[in-house]
Amino acid sequence: MVDTLADLIKISSDPPSDKHEILDYVQSFTEQARMRNSLHGDSHVPALLAEYGQGGVVLAGHLDTPSVGDNWSFSQSQFTGGRMYGRGSADMKGTVVAMLQAAQDLVVRKIPVVLALTTDEETTMAGAVALSKTLPLRRAKAIVVGEPTGLRVGYAEKGVLDLAIETRGRAAHGAMPQLGENALVKMMRILRALETFRGRVAHPELGSVTINVGTLNGGSRVNVVPSRAVAEVDIRFPPPYTIEELYREVDEHLRRIKTPFTLRRLVTFPSLQMDPNAEHLRVFKEVAASELAVLVHASEAVHYVTVNPRVVIYGAGDEDLSHQANEYVKMEAVVRASETYKKFAMRMSSPRGS
Repeated sequence: MVDTLADLIKISSDPPSDKHEILDYVQSFTEQARMRNSLHGDSHVPALLAEYGQGGVVLAGHLDTPSVGDNWSFSQSQFTGGRMYGRGSADMKGTVVAMLQAAQDLVVRKIPVVLALTTDEETTMAGAVALSKTLPLRRAKAIVVGEPTGLRVGYAEKGVLDLAIETRGRAAHGAMPQLGENALVKMMRILRALETFRGRVAHPELGSVTINVGTLNGGSRVNVVPSRAVAEVDIRFPPPYTIEELYREVDEHLRRIKTPFTLRRLVTFPSLQMDPNAEHLRVFKEVAASELAVLVHASEAVHYVTVNPRVVIYGAGDEDLSHQANEYVKMEAVVRASETYKKFAMRMSSPRGS
Protein backbone atom coordinates (compact mmCIF):
# COMPACT_ATOMS: atom_id res chain seq x y z
CA MET A 1 0.00 0.00 0.00
CA VAL A 2 2.95 2.33 0.61
CA ASP A 3 4.08 2.05 -3.02
CA THR A 4 0.55 2.51 -4.38
CA LEU A 5 0.01 5.64 -2.29
CA ALA A 6 3.39 7.04 -3.36
CA ASP A 7 2.41 6.47 -6.98
CA LEU A 8 -0.93 8.25 -6.55
CA ILE A 9 0.67 11.24 -4.84
CA LYS A 10 3.25 11.58 -7.62
CA ILE A 11 0.46 11.87 -10.20
CA SER A 12 -0.66 15.49 -10.27
CA SER A 13 -4.43 15.78 -9.91
CA ASP A 14 -5.02 19.44 -9.04
CA PRO A 15 -7.67 21.41 -11.01
CA PRO A 16 -5.52 22.21 -14.10
CA SER A 17 -4.17 18.66 -14.39
CA ASP A 18 -5.34 16.06 -16.88
CA LYS A 19 -7.29 13.64 -14.69
CA HIS A 20 -6.97 10.75 -17.14
CA GLU A 21 -3.48 9.85 -15.93
CA ILE A 22 -4.63 9.10 -12.39
CA LEU A 23 -7.79 7.46 -13.70
CA ASP A 24 -5.72 5.17 -15.93
CA TYR A 25 -3.65 4.14 -12.92
CA VAL A 26 -6.71 3.30 -10.83
CA GLN A 27 -8.48 1.57 -13.72
CA SER A 28 -5.46 -0.65 -14.26
CA PHE A 29 -5.61 -1.62 -10.59
CA THR A 30 -9.34 -2.42 -10.66
CA GLU A 31 -9.07 -4.36 -13.92
CA GLN A 32 -6.36 -6.54 -12.39
CA ALA A 33 -8.72 -7.06 -9.45
CA ARG A 34 -11.32 -8.34 -11.94
CA MET A 35 -13.73 -5.45 -11.46
CA ARG A 36 -15.91 -4.04 -14.26
CA ASN A 37 -15.13 -0.39 -15.04
CA SER A 38 -17.31 2.35 -16.49
CA LEU A 39 -16.87 6.12 -16.73
CA HIS A 40 -19.60 8.65 -15.99
CA GLY A 41 -20.13 12.42 -16.22
CA ASP A 42 -17.89 14.99 -17.89
CA SER A 43 -15.23 13.44 -20.16
CA HIS A 44 -12.66 16.00 -18.93
CA VAL A 45 -13.20 15.13 -15.25
CA PRO A 46 -14.84 11.70 -15.41
CA ALA A 47 -16.03 9.60 -12.50
CA LEU A 48 -15.11 5.93 -12.30
CA LEU A 49 -17.45 3.16 -11.26
CA ALA A 50 -15.70 -0.19 -10.66
CA GLU A 51 -18.06 -3.06 -9.84
CA TYR A 52 -17.83 -6.63 -8.65
CA GLY A 53 -21.07 -8.51 -8.13
CA GLN A 54 -24.32 -6.79 -7.23
CA GLY A 55 -25.87 -5.26 -4.13
CA GLY A 56 -22.65 -4.66 -2.24
CA VAL A 57 -21.32 -1.73 -0.29
CA VAL A 58 -20.07 1.29 -2.27
CA LEU A 59 -16.67 2.72 -1.30
CA ALA A 60 -16.72 6.31 -2.57
CA GLY A 61 -13.88 8.80 -2.77
CA HIS A 62 -12.15 11.39 -4.92
CA LEU A 63 -8.81 11.42 -6.71
CA ASP A 64 -8.39 15.17 -7.22
CA THR A 65 -6.58 17.58 -4.92
CA PRO A 66 -5.88 21.31 -4.60
CA SER A 67 -2.52 22.53 -5.87
CA VAL A 68 0.58 21.56 -3.89
CA GLY A 69 1.32 25.11 -2.72
CA ASP A 70 4.41 26.38 -0.92
CA ASN A 71 6.25 26.05 2.41
CA TRP A 72 6.68 22.27 2.42
CA SER A 73 9.38 20.72 4.60
CA PHE A 74 8.93 17.28 3.02
CA SER A 75 9.01 16.17 -0.59
CA GLN A 76 5.95 14.79 -2.31
CA SER A 77 5.48 11.07 -1.49
CA GLN A 78 8.23 11.16 1.15
CA PHE A 79 7.72 8.30 3.61
CA THR A 80 9.23 8.72 7.04
CA GLY A 81 8.28 7.84 10.60
CA GLY A 82 5.31 5.80 9.42
CA ARG A 83 3.85 8.86 7.65
CA MET A 84 3.38 9.45 3.94
CA TYR A 85 3.69 13.14 3.07
CA GLY A 86 2.26 14.81 0.00
CA ARG A 87 -0.67 16.74 -1.40
CA GLY A 88 -3.77 14.60 -1.09
CA SER A 89 -2.24 12.09 1.31
CA ALA A 90 -4.86 12.84 3.98
CA ASP A 91 -7.55 14.23 1.65
CA MET A 92 -7.86 11.62 0.36
CA LYS A 93 -5.44 9.48 -1.62
CA GLY A 94 -4.46 7.53 1.48
CA THR A 95 -8.08 6.52 1.93
CA VAL A 96 -8.42 5.73 -1.78
CA VAL A 97 -5.56 3.26 -1.39
CA ALA A 98 -7.35 1.74 1.60
CA MET A 99 -10.47 1.37 -0.54
CA LEU A 100 -8.58 -0.15 -3.47
CA GLN A 101 -6.95 -2.71 -1.21
CA ALA A 102 -10.24 -3.51 0.51
CA ALA A 103 -12.00 -3.96 -2.83
CA GLN A 104 -9.25 -6.26 -4.11
CA ASP A 105 -9.48 -8.43 -1.00
CA LEU A 106 -13.29 -8.51 -1.14
CA VAL A 107 -13.24 -9.70 -4.76
CA VAL A 108 -10.93 -12.56 -3.73
CA ARG A 109 -13.50 -13.47 -1.06
CA LYS A 110 -16.29 -13.17 -3.67
CA ILE A 111 -17.99 -10.39 -1.69
CA PRO A 112 -19.80 -7.82 -3.88
CA VAL A 113 -18.27 -4.34 -3.76
CA VAL A 114 -18.32 -1.11 -5.78
CA LEU A 115 -15.73 1.66 -6.03
CA ALA A 116 -17.05 5.13 -6.92
CA LEU A 117 -14.16 7.54 -7.54
CA THR A 118 -14.48 11.11 -8.82
CA THR A 119 -11.98 13.65 -10.15
CA ASP A 120 -13.75 16.96 -9.43
CA GLU A 121 -14.69 16.92 -5.74
CA GLU A 122 -12.54 19.94 -5.01
CA THR A 123 -14.33 22.02 -7.65
CA THR A 124 -17.85 21.16 -8.82
CA MET A 125 -18.76 17.66 -7.51
CA ALA A 126 -20.43 17.03 -10.86
CA GLY A 127 -18.95 13.53 -10.85
CA ALA A 128 -20.82 12.69 -7.65
CA VAL A 129 -24.03 13.99 -9.22
CA ALA A 130 -23.49 11.70 -12.21
CA LEU A 131 -22.70 8.69 -10.03
CA SER A 132 -25.75 9.30 -7.86
CA LYS A 133 -27.90 8.52 -10.90
CA THR A 134 -26.47 5.01 -11.26
CA LEU A 135 -28.20 1.90 -9.94
CA PRO A 136 -25.21 0.61 -7.91
CA LEU A 137 -25.32 3.70 -5.68
CA ARG A 138 -29.09 3.84 -5.45
CA ARG A 139 -29.36 0.15 -4.52
CA ALA A 140 -26.24 -0.13 -2.37
CA LYS A 141 -26.60 -1.56 1.12
CA ALA A 142 -24.48 1.38 2.23
CA ILE A 143 -22.22 4.08 0.77
CA VAL A 144 -18.97 4.84 2.60
CA VAL A 145 -17.59 8.27 1.71
CA GLY A 146 -13.88 8.26 2.51
CA GLU A 147 -13.30 11.86 3.61
CA PRO A 148 -10.67 12.37 6.35
CA THR A 149 -12.33 11.68 9.70
CA GLY A 150 -9.33 10.43 11.67
CA LEU A 151 -10.89 6.94 11.72
CA ARG A 152 -14.03 8.24 13.37
CA VAL A 153 -17.54 7.62 12.01
CA GLY A 154 -18.86 10.78 10.36
CA TYR A 155 -22.59 11.44 10.38
CA ALA A 156 -22.89 15.23 9.92
CA GLU A 157 -21.12 18.01 8.06
CA LYS A 158 -21.40 21.71 7.40
CA GLY A 159 -22.84 23.15 4.22
CA VAL A 160 -21.29 25.73 1.88
CA LEU A 161 -22.57 29.11 0.74
CA ASP A 162 -19.94 30.90 -1.36
CA LEU A 163 -20.92 34.43 -2.31
CA ALA A 164 -19.63 37.21 -4.56
CA ILE A 165 -20.30 40.66 -3.13
CA GLU A 166 -20.00 43.61 -5.51
CA THR A 167 -19.99 47.34 -4.81
CA ARG A 168 -20.08 50.09 -7.42
CA GLY A 169 -18.72 53.62 -7.29
CA ARG A 170 -17.69 56.41 -9.63
CA ALA A 171 -14.17 56.89 -10.97
CA ALA A 172 -12.30 60.14 -10.42
CA HIS A 173 -8.72 61.38 -10.18
CA GLY A 174 -7.02 60.24 -6.98
CA ALA A 175 -6.09 63.86 -6.26
CA MET A 176 -9.78 64.77 -6.22
CA PRO A 177 -11.51 61.83 -4.47
CA GLN A 178 -14.43 64.05 -3.49
CA LEU A 179 -15.52 64.00 -7.15
CA GLY A 180 -15.92 60.21 -7.17
CA GLU A 181 -17.36 57.37 -5.12
CA ASN A 182 -14.86 54.81 -3.84
CA ALA A 183 -16.16 51.26 -4.40
CA LEU A 184 -13.43 49.79 -2.19
CA VAL A 185 -14.41 52.00 0.74
CA LYS A 186 -17.98 50.83 0.30
CA MET A 187 -16.76 47.23 0.26
CA MET A 188 -14.85 47.78 3.49
CA ARG A 189 -18.10 48.84 5.15
CA ILE A 190 -19.82 45.70 3.84
CA LEU A 191 -17.04 43.41 5.06
CA ARG A 192 -16.98 45.02 8.50
CA ALA A 193 -20.70 44.39 8.75
CA LEU A 194 -20.20 40.80 7.59
CA GLU A 195 -17.73 40.24 10.45
CA THR A 196 -20.57 40.86 12.91
CA PHE A 197 -22.86 38.22 11.38
CA ARG A 198 -23.37 35.30 13.74
CA GLY A 199 -26.40 33.47 12.36
CA ARG A 200 -29.34 32.25 14.37
CA VAL A 201 -28.55 28.51 14.15
CA ALA A 202 -25.89 26.62 16.09
CA HIS A 203 -25.14 22.89 16.23
CA PRO A 204 -24.03 21.16 19.45
CA GLU A 205 -20.94 19.72 17.74
CA LEU A 206 -20.44 21.73 14.56
CA GLY A 207 -20.96 25.09 16.21
CA SER A 208 -22.20 28.12 14.29
CA VAL A 209 -21.54 29.84 10.98
CA THR A 210 -17.94 30.59 9.95
CA ILE A 211 -16.97 33.20 7.36
CA ASN A 212 -13.79 33.56 5.33
CA VAL A 213 -13.14 36.46 2.96
CA GLY A 214 -11.15 34.60 0.32
CA THR A 215 -10.57 37.23 -2.37
CA LEU A 216 -10.87 41.01 -2.65
CA ASN A 217 -10.43 42.84 -5.94
CA GLY A 218 -10.95 46.48 -6.89
CA GLY A 219 -9.30 49.45 -8.49
CA SER A 220 -6.92 49.79 -11.40
CA ARG A 221 -4.33 52.41 -10.34
CA VAL A 222 -3.31 54.04 -7.10
CA ASN A 223 -4.26 57.49 -8.43
CA VAL A 224 -7.76 56.52 -9.62
CA VAL A 225 -10.83 56.27 -7.39
CA PRO A 226 -12.07 52.64 -7.78
CA SER A 227 -15.42 52.33 -9.54
CA ARG A 228 -15.91 48.62 -8.75
CA ALA A 229 -14.95 46.14 -6.04
CA VAL A 230 -15.69 42.44 -5.68
CA ALA A 231 -15.14 40.17 -2.68
CA GLU A 232 -15.61 36.41 -2.65
CA VAL A 233 -16.72 35.00 0.67
CA ASP A 234 -16.82 31.39 1.88
CA ILE A 235 -19.54 30.71 4.47
CA ARG A 236 -19.84 27.33 6.20
CA PHE A 237 -23.02 26.57 8.08
CA PRO A 238 -24.33 23.78 10.31
CA PRO A 239 -27.54 21.78 10.03
CA PRO A 240 -30.44 22.38 10.19
CA TYR A 241 -29.75 25.65 8.34
CA THR A 242 -30.87 25.63 4.72
CA ILE A 243 -29.09 27.52 1.96
CA GLU A 244 -32.12 29.75 1.36
CA GLU A 245 -32.50 30.64 5.05
CA LEU A 246 -28.85 31.56 5.39
CA TYR A 247 -28.72 33.56 2.16
CA ARG A 248 -31.74 35.60 3.25
CA GLU A 249 -30.27 36.26 6.69
CA VAL A 250 -26.91 37.40 5.29
CA ASP A 251 -28.61 39.67 2.77
CA GLU A 252 -30.87 41.23 5.42
CA HIS A 253 -27.94 41.69 7.81
CA LEU A 254 -25.86 43.56 5.23
CA ARG A 255 -28.76 45.74 4.05
CA ARG A 256 -28.91 47.35 7.48
CA ILE A 257 -25.79 49.42 6.85
CA LYS A 258 -27.47 51.27 3.94
CA THR A 259 -24.53 50.79 1.55
CA PRO A 260 -25.62 49.56 -1.90
CA PHE A 261 -24.23 46.20 -3.02
CA THR A 262 -25.18 43.14 -5.04
CA LEU A 263 -24.97 39.56 -3.84
CA ARG A 264 -24.42 36.55 -6.08
CA ARG A 265 -24.16 32.86 -5.24
CA LEU A 266 -21.05 31.06 -6.49
CA VAL A 267 -21.11 27.57 -4.97
CA THR A 268 -23.68 26.04 -2.65
CA PHE A 269 -23.89 22.68 -0.90
CA PRO A 270 -26.45 21.85 1.77
CA SER A 271 -25.49 20.87 5.29
CA LEU A 272 -25.97 17.23 6.20
CA GLN A 273 -26.98 15.27 9.26
CA MET A 274 -27.91 11.60 9.35
CA ASP A 275 -29.75 9.91 12.16
CA PRO A 276 -26.97 8.91 14.59
CA ASN A 277 -29.05 5.90 15.62
CA ALA A 278 -29.46 4.57 12.06
CA GLU A 279 -28.77 0.86 11.70
CA HIS A 280 -25.95 1.21 9.17
CA LEU A 281 -24.16 3.67 11.47
CA ARG A 282 -24.59 1.32 14.41
CA VAL A 283 -22.99 -1.50 12.42
CA PHE A 284 -20.16 0.71 11.18
CA LYS A 285 -19.37 1.93 14.72
CA GLU A 286 -19.18 -1.69 15.85
CA VAL A 287 -16.88 -2.70 13.03
CA ALA A 288 -14.67 0.38 13.34
CA ALA A 289 -14.64 0.33 17.15
CA SER A 290 -14.91 4.08 16.97
CA GLU A 291 -17.19 6.96 17.94
CA LEU A 292 -19.35 9.31 15.90
CA ALA A 293 -17.83 12.50 14.48
CA VAL A 294 -18.77 15.60 12.51
CA LEU A 295 -16.97 17.38 9.65
CA VAL A 296 -16.62 21.12 9.15
CA HIS A 297 -16.13 20.79 5.39
CA ALA A 298 -18.60 19.57 2.76
CA SER A 299 -18.24 16.29 0.89
CA GLU A 300 -19.87 14.28 -1.87
CA ALA A 301 -22.05 12.66 0.77
CA VAL A 302 -24.53 15.52 0.24
CA HIS A 303 -25.26 14.15 -3.24
CA TYR A 304 -25.26 10.47 -2.40
CA VAL A 305 -27.63 10.81 0.54
CA THR A 306 -30.30 12.20 -1.80
CA VAL A 307 -30.57 8.79 -3.50
CA ASN A 308 -29.55 6.46 -0.67
CA PRO A 309 -30.00 7.27 3.03
CA ARG A 310 -27.44 4.66 4.12
CA VAL A 311 -24.38 6.91 3.92
CA VAL A 312 -21.47 7.04 6.34
CA ILE A 313 -18.27 9.13 6.21
CA TYR A 314 -15.04 7.45 7.30
CA GLY A 315 -11.43 7.89 6.27
CA ALA A 316 -7.82 7.48 7.35
CA GLY A 317 -6.67 11.10 7.19
CA ASP A 318 -7.17 13.90 9.71
CA GLU A 319 -9.48 16.70 8.62
CA ASP A 320 -7.26 19.50 9.93
CA LEU A 321 -4.39 18.38 7.65
CA SER A 322 -6.43 18.85 4.48
CA HIS A 323 -5.04 21.42 2.01
CA GLN A 324 -2.13 22.22 4.37
CA ALA A 325 1.60 22.30 3.72
CA ASN A 326 3.23 19.08 4.99
CA GLU A 327 -0.05 17.19 4.64
CA TYR A 328 0.42 13.54 5.64
CA VAL A 329 -1.38 10.34 6.49
CA LYS A 330 -0.25 7.61 8.85
CA MET A 331 0.11 4.32 7.00
CA GLU A 332 -1.10 2.54 10.11
CA ALA A 333 -4.40 4.43 9.72
CA VAL A 334 -4.59 3.50 6.03
CA VAL A 335 -4.24 -0.19 6.91
CA ARG A 336 -6.85 0.09 9.66
CA ALA A 337 -9.30 1.88 7.36
CA SER A 338 -8.90 -0.83 4.74
CA GLU A 339 -9.65 -3.56 7.28
CA THR A 340 -12.69 -1.64 8.51
CA TYR A 341 -14.06 -1.29 4.96
CA LYS A 342 -13.67 -5.03 4.42
CA LYS A 343 -15.36 -5.97 7.68
CA PHE A 344 -18.23 -3.56 7.06
CA ALA A 345 -18.78 -4.82 3.50
CA MET A 346 -18.84 -8.42 4.73
CA ARG A 347 -21.28 -7.59 7.54
CA MET A 348 -23.64 -5.73 5.24
CA SER A 349 -23.45 -8.47 2.60
CA SER A 350 -24.23 -11.30 5.00
CA PRO A 351 -27.68 -12.94 4.67
CA ARG A 352 -28.86 -11.15 7.80
CA GLY A 353 -27.48 -7.81 6.56
CA SER A 354 -26.13 -6.80 9.98
